[in-house]
Amino acid sequence: MNANNGVNYNRKHKDTLFRKLFGENKENALSLYNAVNGTDYTNVNDLVFTTLGDVVYMKMKNDISFLFDKYLSLYEHQSTLNDNMPLRGFLYFGDLYRQLIPESERLYGTRMIELPAPKYIVFYNGIKKLEGGRKELHLSDAFRPLGVSEGFEWTATVIDINYGSNVDIVTKCPVLADYAHFIAKIRELSQTMGDSGQAIDEAVEYCIQHDILREFLETHRREVKNMCLTEFNEERYGQIMREEGWEDGWEDGKIHGIIDTCDELGLSADDTASLISKKLGVSLEDAQQIYDRYKNKSKN
Repeated sequence: MNANNGVNYNRKHKDTLFRKLFGENKENALSLYNAVNGTDYTNVNDLVFTTLGDVVYMKMKNDISFLFDKYLSLYEHQSTLNDNMPLRGFLYFGDLYRQLIPESERLYGTRMIELPAPKYIVFYNGIKKLEGGRKELHLSDAFRPLGVSEGFEWTATVIDINYGSNVDIVTKCPVLADYAHFIAKIRELSQTMGDSGQAIDEAVEYCIQHDILREFLETHRREVKNMCLTEFNEERYGQIMREEGWEDGWEDGKIHGIIDTCDELGLSADDTASLISKKLGVSLEDAQQIYDRYKNKSKN
């Protein structure tokens, strides 16, 4: 089964540790499925990965899709809560179903085409606490008029997998428990060291010594560091945007005035980013990302 034909992809994606752990190993994926659904399946050969290629609307490859137990499951990993998760999952499932329908089937025929039922789960491990450890996001919240779904609904179920949250689910999947422990250790060390790279190195050593993802970390040490650095940079950037209110109110944010003033003075993009870095106390790399995002929003 090929779930990639005929779909536009973005090849400049960034892999995540979560997808590396669960999207390439059937045993881990099945263990995660059992933990979420309260089942005890062991027939890993019945699980078929259907994860699409680098779909254009997915910024980072943090998704895992597979067929199992007559269901089509899509698992996403996110460190930020996003009200567009239901829409993203809805579009993704549309592409998945398009690939799963045999060419011999007539879409406009009278015979019903049977489809595996969808299961869409978002595993959340961001810094912001998820009240109750679980949340349902509904596509109908985006419909206008507001609250009118006309009988249609699409839901993203968000589950908090931070270390200590949803213990009944996390502990049932040992790899998920180890993953949560590893991420928590990185965050703990980052606060004391102030250097993400060093914190990741120390967390890897700690986990290897304490038999937490030991074999995986020993085999993929360099790759793990690169993936974690990318994810933590994305997470930090998103946190900065939210704290300053830029994501919800560009017109009133500090960044609006800084960039407009620099434009009036004829400063280059590099000089503007440097000033943003100094004024807001962020790294030059983060400042450049903020500048680029502002400019992209202005164009739209």
